[in-house]
Amino acid sequence: MQLRDEAARIYAFPDGTVYHFAVRPVQDKYGIPYTEVMATDVSRLAALHAALQQENERLADANRRAKRLYDNMPDIVREEEILKMKMQVHDDIGHTLLAARRALRHEHDLARIKSEAAEWESSISLLCRARQEDAAEDPLTCMQRRAAVLGAAVQLRGAYPAARTTRELYALILRECTSNAVRHAGATELYADSEHRSQAWHLCITNNGAPPKAEIKEGGGLSSLRRRIEKAGGTVTVHSLPVFVLEVTLPDKESIYDTRYDR
Repeated sequence: MQLRDEAARIYAFPDGTVYHFAVRPVQDKYGIPYTEVMATDVSRLAALHAALQQENERLADANRRAKRLYDNMPDIVREEEILKMKMQVHDDIGHTLLAARRALRHEHDLARIKSEAAEWESSISLLCRARQEDAAEDPLTCMQRRAAVLGAAVQLRGAYPAARTTRELYALILRECTSNAVRHAGATELYADSEHRSQAWHLCITNNGAPPKAEIKEGGGLSSLRRRIEKAGGTVTVHSLPVFVLEVTLPDKESIYDTRYDR
């Protein structure tokens, strides 16, 4: 049979099957014309084609979102740096004011006040963006030293992460808690219990200050701290009554322990 022109149609039926119909004219050996109709079940092929189209649309959408993210990356980085600077400025303003108030209340000797001026100058220079943190100093040790200037002792108990990024976040949390505890509760001691729980670090912070009289409303410092912790994949829970307790959970990315504070 001689093949002439070919016409094809694809039809979907209510039962979900899809058929490909091909119609073509043919001739027999005597030249008599006929019409040949061929039906082929292409249901599986049609399903794969639809799935491929959906996947292509998903990839195209992911590509558009990735492009937007790439285009906005400078803004994202800048916002992150601004947030870090805000938290640092907030922390140092509170630290400077509390240190000054304590010195003026308890140290009437001008010479003694001047001897502590180095601590004040350190905070002031940071606010002027001229202060450089000592990268070699352990963040938790630095935090305890700064707390002592405010008249507060931070007791570290339990196992602590050895990874510097997590220790820096621990130190940031404890600095904020120290400032708030001294300013609002008159605390002189903070108790920080840390332990490792199923691929996560758990930090619980309390103090010996006056208990809150009502539910604590998160201000700029705690709110910024919460955003920083959640951005790192952690969670924050604040208990106000009957005593103040701050619980933080952070993911453990390195599983390295520092057990020097074990009781």
